[in-house]
Amino acid sequence: MPSIGRKLTYSYVLISLITVLIMESLFGMAIYQYYVSGMSQTLINHAEASATMYDKYAPSGTIDDKAAFIYENMKVDENALVEVYGQDRQFIVDNTGNRSSHITLGKDYDEALAGDTAIWRGRTKTNEPIMSVSVPLKDRDQVIGVLRYVSSMSPAHSVMRSNAVMALIIGLIILLVAALLGYMMSHRILVPIKDLIRVTREVAAGNLTVKARRYYHDEIGQLANVFNKMTDEIRRSNQAKTDFISSISHELRTPLTSIKGWAETIDDNIKDDETVRLGIGIIDRETNRLIHLVNDLLDFSKLQSHRIELNIDTLWLDDLLKGIYHQFAARASQEEVVIRLHLDSQEPMILADEDRLRQVLINIIDNSFKFVKGRANAEIIIQSHMLDDQVVITIEDNGPGMGSDELVRVKEKFYKGSTKQAGTGLGLSIANEIVELHKGTLYIDSIRGVGTKVSVVLPVADRQLEEQMLHLTEGTESAES
Repeated sequence: MPSIGRKLTYSYVLISLITVLIMESLFGMAIYQYYVSGMSQTLINHAEASATMYDKYAPSGTIDDKAAFIYENMKVDENALVEVYGQDRQFIVDNTGNRSSHITLGKDYDEALAGDTAIWRGRTKTNEPIMSVSVPLKDRDQVIGVLRYVSSMSPAHSVMRSNAVMALIIGLIILLVAALLGYMMSHRILVPIKDLIRVTREVAAGNLTVKARRYYHDEIGQLANVFNKMTDEIRRSNQAKTDFISSISHELRTPLTSIKGWAETIDDNIKDDETVRLGIGIIDRETNRLIHLVNDLLDFSKLQSHRIELNIDTLWLDDLLKGIYHQFAARASQEEVVIRLHLDSQEPMILADEDRLRQVLINIIDNSFKFVKGRANAEIIIQSHMLDDQVVITIEDNGPGMGSDELVRVKEKFYKGSTKQAGTGLGLSIANEIVELHKGTLYIDSIRGVGTKVSVVLPVADRQLEEQMLHLTEGTESAES
């Protein structure tokens, strides 16, 4: 099967061949027309000039009366054969003195006899190509004979053949240059493509460190850049997955070890009520931790396969935020964290899946608790406010914050940054996708050493209902049409 390089070279040569054939054909036709028209015009000028002179100065009478004068005044060194004919195709004389002609009479004779100047191209009895021009000879405006100039076209054909050979040589040179240029151009294109093929094979074999070279600043160069970015993303994703597997293994092992250890402790101290109560409490807490980890994994799997479903309904945002605030109030008191709630006076209503939105906000607040725990004057502020036809929910803490290098990646799957906190690294990624499913946006602002603010922006119910009604109306109109 021909390679791309050969196909490109063949294409260049084929295009050049077609161009050369067209140009040489046009050139040949132009040259031929130039020679033929030049020869015919020369013959016409000589023939008409001679006929005019003979009509004016030759003795009056028949063609036989004029023949002697015409013969005496014919140029012997004329480049053409000059013949005189009478009526009824009667040959009179030519400039060589012959009294008979071996030249075939063409239709030019008949037209000249009718009073017109005429041209004819044909061949002699010996198959020589000729051109003849015939003009009428007159006596007192009466046509009495025909003056005929005959010239061989062999010299013109010889020149044409020479030009054709020269054009053929030039055409072959052009085709050779085209083939060379085609090879060079295909080589220029194929070198980066072959390098990309080599790099792709190495990546397919598992080598994600290989880089494609950018040879030129064109589309193939852009492809090399995109390919390198893709391998970087794959390598980063694979590293994140490796870290995730390591992390999740540790996260699962820790509560399971704790549960197993306390189950054995309870079994050994079944009569010690205090130990049993303590052990059951720890088992309950670690079980909840396992459930949280498994739920994160299940949600991640559903989001990846687009199988997550939302149970959308209208809900009052204030009621949701108050419930979440009270849920964390006891924990805040226990961990010496000040938690505050500031609600918008407009009491916005939104369309949302209450359980999923609660999951998002609890996940964000839980992260804040993890980062402010143990810090002096630890504080978490939950608030909401209206912004045009949107509601903004913010959770702000005065934890350690993040640098810009971590902030750009904090919503990536499996990313945990420099924190040593327990978790899967999926929480914010899942939260972001759930918010997007609600047609909202999740923003994170953070300053290292100052704190972090997470904002969830959602459309209010009135706006969403208008869009739903508009979509329903468009669907109905489309169905009717």
